[in-house]
Amino acid sequence: MVMKAETDPVTDEEFVFRFIWGDFYKPALACPVRPRAFEPKQRETTGISVFRTTFVTSPADTLAVIAEDKRDRYSIARWAVRDLTALGLTVLPDPRTDEPRVPGHAVIRELTFDAFQADKARWQPVIDQLAALAAADIVHRPSPTG
Repeated sequence: MVMKAETDPVTDEEFVFRFIWGDFYKPALACPVRPRAFEPKQRETTGISVFRTTFVTSPADTLAVIAEDKRDRYSIARWAVRDLTALGLTVLPDPRTDEPRVPGHAVIRELTFDAFQADKARWQPVIDQLAALAAADIVHRPSPTG
């Protein structure tokens, strides 16, 4: 069996994990994930971050890139890359070299801060769909006390 390299193209058969800050995950709501969770932040100049599931043992492994005192405030959703592709999105490998290093980092290249700010009306329906997809596959939930 040939192991995949982090720089190999992301395929539609893959899955990716995405963090959801605790304020944007409300299990009691009809759609427990608020779309705002996926609006690019100012530092996301190459796209919003995701982690390829192929490169980690469990979803919680990806939390190593989050400050330890905040890790229990995040949920993690799993998206099928084929669903992202269907939304017109592209997942590109983006291996990180900073520490702590978690393998399999990638970005959704169309969802940059500048692109979102320039045309929110275009991107809002996509963000809404990402929230629905995330709500359907939450693979890690925040601590009840977080």
